Amino acid sequence: MKQLIRMAGIALLFSLTFFRSALAQKTYALGIGGGIAVPVGKLSDTQKTGYNGTLALAIGVSELPIGVRFDGIYNMFPLRTAPVGGSTTSDLRIIGGLGNLIYAFSGTSAKPYVVFGGGYYNVKIDAPGAKSESNFGVNAGLGATFGVGPVAMFFESRYHSIARKAAKGGAIQFVPITLGLMF
Repeated sequence: MKQLIRMAGIALLFSLTFFRSALAQKTYALGIGGGIAVPVGKLSDTQKTGYNGTLALAIGVSELPIGVRFDGIYNMFPLRTAPVGGSTTSDLRIIGGLGNLIYAFSGTSAKPYVVFGGGYYNVKIDAPGAKSESNFGVNAGLGATFGVGPVAMFFESRYHSIARKAAKGGAIQFVPITLGLMF
């Protein structure tokens, strides 16, 4: 019995030592990026391709391929040319705060990754008197990072779907394609 307790103690001590060293090597990066935002689904009927901006905080442990990333996003979709009967829509702005999991594959000069998560999106039509609305949404996509000296460049594309009631027009879907830097 004493032998079993000693072995359990040694295993616990080894586990705590490894866990402490893993936490000591915790890494983080701040990122900024931008690019185009492509409306898909019903959104593409009224809005045309616009632009996006992203601020990111990535947190991970160097020994593990999985990490967490928090993103602040801004997307603007200009109005398509109004049809002959007129249109009741205008430019559309989407701001969001997202929490994501990232799984990075090993690589030498390029490190591909998968990103998925969810968050709250605030949508507003850019028209006088228009009110914004916030809804939960999800996103998933692919990307890659490239080491460029002391910083890393990233290139990614994600699919976003914002859940809305059918009475309010249904889901909003778009795909931003982003190029940025991680510091």
